[in-house]
Order: sequence, then structure tokens, then C-alpha cells
Amino acid sequence: MASDDAQREMEQRALRNVRGLVEKIETTEELEARKQRKVLLWILGGALLLAICVAVGIATSSRSKGKEVVIEPAKLPPLKGGPQR
Repeated sequence: MASDDAQREMEQRALRNVRGLVEKIETTEELEARKQRKVLLWILGGALLLAICVAVGIATSSRSKGKEVVIEPAKLPPLKGGPQR
């Protein structure tokens, strides 16, 4: 009878240990999933920022292509030397 109680106590302790390990594994997996979501959000945010920068760069470069300013030195007014009074 005492050996049956001891056996039952050992089985219950083993089951509690297994349950503790399962809970630890579940917690670890949940933390890993959160980390992966954070990394994914950072990657998506960086990609979005990069796409915006590229779009602004393309828009800026396409606007300035048709408006070139050419300065011809022969058409400039003459320069006067020294301070003006």
C-alpha cells in the first residue's frame, strides 16, 4: 500500500514536471513569435520608407529635367569693381 502511494506520488510529480516543461516551451514559442512579428514590422517599415524615398527621388529628378538653366557669360552685365557708394 505504501509503495502504491509512493508510486502514485512519483507519477504525479513526473506529470507536474512534464506540464511545467510544456508551459515553458509554449511561453518560449510565444516570445519567439512576438520577436518575429517585431522584426517583420521593422522590415516592412524600412521597405516602406525606402519606397517613399525612391518615389520622392524619381519625382524630383523628373521635374527638373525639362528646366535647364544655361548662363552665357557674354550676356551678363559688366561687373563694377570695389565697394559701391
